[in-house]
Amino acid sequence: MIGIIGAMQIEVKNIIDLMEAAEIETFAHIKFYKGKINDLNCVVSVCAPGKVNAAVCAQLMITKYSPEVIINIGVAGSLKNDIKIGDVVIADSVVQHDVDTSAVGDERGFISGLGMLKIPCAKDVNEKIKSAAAQFNEASHAGCIATGDQFISNKEKLLDIKNMFKAVACEMESGSIGQVCAMNNVKFAALKVISDNADAESGVDYEKFKVVASQKIAKIIAKAIFSF
Repeated sequence: MIGIIGAMQIEVKNIIDLMEAAEIETFAHIKFYKGKINDLNCVVSVCAPGKVNAAVCAQLMITKYSPEVIINIGVAGSLKNDIKIGDVVIADSVVQHDVDTSAVGDERGFISGLGMLKIPCAKDVNEKIKSAAAQFNEASHAGCIATGDQFISNKEKLLDIKNMFKAVACEMESGSIGQVCAMNNVKFAALKVISDNADAESGVDYEKFKVVASQKIAKIIAKAIFSF
């Protein structure tokens, strides 16, 4: 079973459309679509933006459906000049940039309980996603994706996250989904398409490119699933 989580309906719609005989179940106001893609059992869900929504969705998905791997998909803001709008980013790790217990001696982003700062992603899953992206000649980048309950549109904040965590992109879900997966020993990966540059024009760019980004994600995921 492969689990796929997106923050918004538009991010998962094209993937749900690929599913055969999808059944819908609802838990805690979250819809879960269960069916087959390329003869592989999958469950797809829309968590809604934000870390708590994403974490609740991930835990419910694990508890109810027992996926071997969860892939978080969606759009993200670029934190690097050479990562352009429309490029694919595959997380090699995720971090929560808004977690801060440095007042008691921890590093910023340190996750108590897990005892780690950056949560690593599954290398074998990443290779499948990278190979699928390459088959469509998509420019792909690997690196740390930073998560927080903020839509970043401020240059000062952008530079802080980039410099502090050496992150290549930022968004609002993957870090918390990664944490839940780590707590449950479930493989985790994050596939994002850049929709904006996390600057003052982010709102405009995001609305313009999210549809294209979602279509790109769907074709990569569909191709990657052939190799599972």
